[in-house]
Amino acid sequence: MGRHIRLALFAILAISTTVHADDAADKVAAQKKLAEANWNAVEAGEFASLETAHLLLYAPKASEKNLKEVGAHLEKYYTESARVLGYDANSSPWEGKLAVYVFAERDQFAAFVRRVEKRRFVTGETASNAVEGDLPHDAGGPAAKENFPTEAQAGQQVAVAMLRLKAGAKVPLPEWLLTGFGRATMSRVTPQDKYVIADRKLARDAVARKRTAKAVYTETVDADELPALAGALADMLAYRPGSTKFPEFLAGFKPTDEQGTKRTTEEALDTAGLKLDRIEAAWKVWVVNPK
Repeated sequence: MGRHIRLALFAILAISTTVHADDAADKVAAQKKLAEANWNAVEAGEFASLETAHLLLYAPKASEKNLKEVGAHLEKYYTESARVLGYDANSSPWEGKLAVYVFAERDQFAAFVRRVEKRRFVTGETASNAVEGDLPHDAGGPAAKENFPTEAQAGQQVAVAMLRLKAGAKVPLPEWLLTGFGRATMSRVTPQDKYVIADRKLARDAVARKRTAKAVYTETVDADELPALAGALADMLAYRPGSTKFPEFLAGFKPTDEQGTKRTTEEALDTAGLKLDRIEAAWKVWVVNPK
């Protein structure tokens, strides 16, 4: 290849890279404006904001001094989720960045649900996400009772948003998997957290009482057991060393007919070549000794 041709190719590549970078910057700038408008719609007072590698974080002004720490914490959820969902440094679940809103009061979160997400607020709801449109987002506020810290709830929602986008924004995923993947990712980010330790104990005790994996994914266990058990099952399917079929499992939830009929967990497992009897056998061991 001649010198002039090489120089021309390098020039084209440089221009293309610059244009792409400018487009990305314009995208994020537009997202910031929309994110700020969403916050102001809630009338939650002044906000503090932080841009990280993958997120746009918004929180009350009073929490500004802790925002860098929270942002770094949420990025860990991104990193853990990306690893098992098949994203790398050159790919991302969303265009631009994900907005994360952390509200200090439950009424503010409820107002966000009604005014921004345009839906009815469900009593007891503490977090939500929306992954379609120009600005995918997570939002959350303090729980009605003592539960996970707000940043842990936000982190779980980052993981859930990534899961939903990997499956397809309109693909219906079962509630056990959405809840479970968030809890499983939390267990990887903060393995020594008291809530993670409590979840693991609850799961061990439930399996000792003969709670099966099938009972978890059919959601026929007690409501107070389901989140911890769902977290343990999602952890086994997604994060177990050598587990490479989780993206195929997610793909198995995509409807195969024009009516968009919701597919079951068993159908998704079958699509990924995961045998039910082997899942049950692995489940009994995994809950006792997750690695």
